[in-house]
Order: sequence, then C-alpha cells, then structure tokens
Amino acid sequence: MKLVVFDVETKKAFDEVGGYFPEKLGVSISGVWYSTTSSTSLGASGVLRAFREEEFGEMFKIFESADRIVGFNSIDFDMATLKPYYIGDLLKLPNFDILQEVEKKVGYRVKLDALAKETLGIQKGGNGLDAITYYHEGDWEKLSKYCLQDVEITRDLYLHAVKTGELKFKNKWNELVTVAVDFSYTAKKDTSVQVTLF
Repeated sequence: MKLVVFDVETKKAFDEVGGYFPEKLGVSISGVWYSTTSSTSLGASGVLRAFREEEFGEMFKIFESADRIVGFNSIDFDMATLKPYYIGDLLKLPNFDILQEVEKKVGYRVKLDALAKETLGIQKGGNGLDAITYYHEGDWEKLSKYCLQDVEITRDLYLHAVKTGELKFKNKWNELVTVAVDFSYTAKKDTSVQVTLF
C-alpha cells in the first residue's frame, strides 16, 4: 500500500480572512511522509519532506499515486486550504481523516496533542499560530520542523491504530478514554486520479 501522511501550515489565521474560510488562508508549507515499502508498522521506511508552495506540483503527484492519504482534520481543513493550488478535486483522492474517525466513535472532536500524549507518550511543540509567525519571519527551518513534527505524530498515531486497533486520550474530566478503531485498508479497483500534466 502506498501510504501518504501530510499536514499543512498556513500564511494567515482565520481572523485575518473574516471567518472559517480555509481556502483563503494560503499554504506556507506542507509536510509529507510517504512510504517506500508496503509495510504499515511503526518505523516503516519512508520519506519525510517539506514542500514549499512552488513545489506543490511535485507533492500532488505523490498524492495522486497514493492508496491512502492520511491527515488529522485533513478533509475539512488541510485539503480545503490546498484547493486553490490544485486543478482537480482533492476530495476525490483516497483521503483518510483520523479526527473524523475518532469523532464518529466518541461524538466530539479530540485534539491531536491529546491523542499523541496518551497514545504515544509525546506532545506537540507549539501550535499553528507559531507556524504563521515563523512564516512571516521567514524562518523556514523552524516552520519545516514544526510541520514535520505534526506529520510524524499523525503517521505514528495512524500506524499505532492499524497495529493495535485503538487510540487513547484524556477527556475534559481527565479520564482516560480508549477508542476502538478500525483503520484497516482494503484495496479498491482503480480509483486513481491524475490531473497533473507529467
């Protein structure tokens, strides 16, 4: 299985564009991990890379060749922010959104950091507003590092769930919640989409 895991950082915050309009935020950088083997275990070999705006064409080719594109809040947010950069329909690609899968089970949204802390024993460094600051300061090193950390956390949560069938977090009452999930993959007939020219 060709697995892709990604995350985006934006140039602007919602209050700068007048509300929840992800497509107006502009994408500063997109972090991508893609598998180089068919293994779906923790430590699976792959390539971890940050793509700047002028490299999105190359990134979209990776998306188009994927069997599954994994993100966190990726269907409603990340793919929406990338929409202005892509001539096709990103939602026709084989998207898999961890946030949506967890929300289906528990009935409310859970933060990436909450899942990472209890499932993997790690925490995010900073937040999306920090990434906007890094972009405006031209600090591509810090921006890339922040974005790629989120990609690694998302990848490791996904692979953990594939292996164990569960994710964990603490709810607002500080109670540990274990969510049973099924992230198994079943190959479909040709669902590939190609709109990039080469």
